[in-house]
Amino acid sequence: MIGLALTAVDLLAIYGCLGQRLYPLNPAWVYILLYTLAFGVYGYAAGRLVPSLPAFCSKAALPLILGGAALFRLAVVFAPPQLSTDILLYIWDGRLINHGINPYHWAPNALPLRFLRDDAVWNPMEYKSYQSIYMPVSQGVFAFANAVFGSNAVGYKFLYLLFDFGVIGLLLVILKRLGRPLTQVIWYAWCPLPITEVSLAGHQDIVGVFFLLAAFALAMRGRKTVPWVALLLAASVMTKGFSLLLIPLFVRVHGRAFAAWAACGLLYLGMPLWVFLPQFLHGMHQYLENVHVNAGLFGWVNLALVPLFKHSHYAITEKLSDAAILGVTCWSVRRPVDSYAELLRRSLIVLGVTLLVLPTLFPWYLLWTLAFVPLVAQKPRFAFVLLSGTSILLYTYYYSFQAYWWVSVAEYGPFYLMLAWEIWKAGTVHARDDLQHSGLPGDGRRALGGAHR
Repeated sequence: MIGLALTAVDLLAIYGCLGQRLYPLNPAWVYILLYTLAFGVYGYAAGRLVPSLPAFCSKAALPLILGGAALFRLAVVFAPPQLSTDILLYIWDGRLINHGINPYHWAPNALPLRFLRDDAVWNPMEYKSYQSIYMPVSQGVFAFANAVFGSNAVGYKFLYLLFDFGVIGLLLVILKRLGRPLTQVIWYAWCPLPITEVSLAGHQDIVGVFFLLAAFALAMRGRKTVPWVALLLAASVMTKGFSLLLIPLFVRVHGRAFAAWAACGLLYLGMPLWVFLPQFLHGMHQYLENVHVNAGLFGWVNLALVPLFKHSHYAITEKLSDAAILGVTCWSVRRPVDSYAELLRRSLIVLGVTLLVLPTLFPWYLLWTLAFVPLVAQKPRFAFVLLSGTSILLYTYYYSFQAYWWVSVAEYGPFYLMLAWEIWKAGTVHARDDLQHSGLPGDGRRALGGAHR
């Protein structure tokens, strides 16, 4: 307990330093060093100290973990937004909506929008020629934040901080229903990734993660909640489309009724998108064609195909990426889901494979997998924990504004080695469990729909 308290003090000092730096990426090595130190301390606390706590200390450790998580986030949330300028796009879209303007119709540099330009938001904004790619639930949050906080970026960050607190709360609810130690929440609560990418940088993916976990938490209460589960999952989809790939998995569990409710939720929440679909698709096309950042497996396959297909290698890689996403989605529904732990495990696999084969993987995208890390087993999936640490190497770009060839190797190499080891280890464990006829796989054996009670 003393060691855990001391690590909390160390982390608070690191985040306090980050919160006082106006430009943490100038020079970039300072930020990378501080993040690496924070990640090392976090790994020691979560991987060494918490598992070593005796049972009678666990209840006392949980308030320390939650209090530390809150303080770490508050230490950086009042600093000006750092790491990227995406939050300026959020402010701009919220400003347009509250002026009665469709954000999908006009790019920020459109001449009819000149009267909304200013030095604080419009001038430093990136992607001025791109029409908005943010989905309707995100746009609703932007409009609410703009109505409450105006152009104050710290206000936006504080709102996302509340969603982040909500994610931690939902993780505790799900852990309790799975019968897992509540102290496992430390794997998310103390991880530097959500602290820096949400509370410091102000990225909105946390809203979609919140709705996704809320859907899981509500689903575990029984079949009577199916309509609300479908609505929450639709809200997650309409924040960022990753959750769309999980709808077939939920339909596999809850049947056709869930499909009908999910369709209604997507139709209702996505109405602004469906009405202005051509404009949205144009903005999405601009983004997908021009923004290719931090690709791991996608970039390696594309590079390998260059000698074979000089003019079509990228298009072929895109098709292979689409096939991988479709394949893992089909795999997830191939067999019945017999426990909530299995539902969470398959969801992590679907989201993980999807992120790994995309041509663009910003660090904050990993929030979608990191939220599942404490939930899928008694021990977390260390590969995704490790990737949340090595993803910081993306910011080496700010040394000379070019991507270094070794970054993808240093970032993804340790991840794939760890992932291979975890898959091999899981295979041996499942083989042993099969020999012992242990019943439902994994932990959290609460059955779905009463079929195995």
